[in-house]
Amino acid sequence: MALDFALVSFPGVNSAAEAFAAARGRMASGPAWTREVGFVEHHENGHLVLRGTFAGHYVDVDEGLHVSAHGTTEGVALGAVIGTVLAGPLGLAVGTVTGGLIGSQFGTPSEVDPEPEPLAERLRAAVPAPGSAIVLIADATDVDEMIAAVDGNRTQVMRSTLTPEEAAAVQASLSTSPVASAGPSPRGEAAVEASEAEPA
Repeated sequence: MALDFALVSFPGVNSAAEAFAAARGRMASGPAWTREVGFVEHHENGHLVLRGTFAGHYVDVDEGLHVSAHGTTEGVALGAVIGTVLAGPLGLAVGTVTGGLIGSQFGTPSEVDPEPEPLAERLRAAVPAPGSAIVLIADATDVDEMIAAVDGNRTQVMRSTLTPEEAAAVQASLSTSPVASAGPSPRGEAAVEASEAEPA
């Protein structure tokens, strides 16, 4: 089955989530697309926040929270030395804290959620900063419904049908992210877990 990629962008980093909430509030029941969307925030400093479902995978990445444990260690050591030389014991304390903060932000991130980098870079280019977007990778019917539901103060809609190669590239980009939940089941969690454990 062919998948469509749709991105509806808005000015402001909170606007996409607000548009989704407003659209969801107008519906008596939640159509499938409401459980298949992801949200992008592109902040003025260039950081992205990705949350939600992207092609069946759950993503929760905030680049503003990426820190470097190695950079922190190096920054603490260097800050302590410089602080001690320039200002004695008080400089040691100030230099240690300042060096650690600087090192954690400018070193290579080492403790982060897995980021689908190829997809993230495309989204960074597609969503003007400061701005946000609703992203849906699904069949054409779901995409049609989503675009109609959030139609309003949007600034741009990008839509295309993914080739098999593009769909495979998206899946490869998301391979380190967990598979998204299908949502609550009226049968209950225990029944779902039991059915998943049954041999095919």
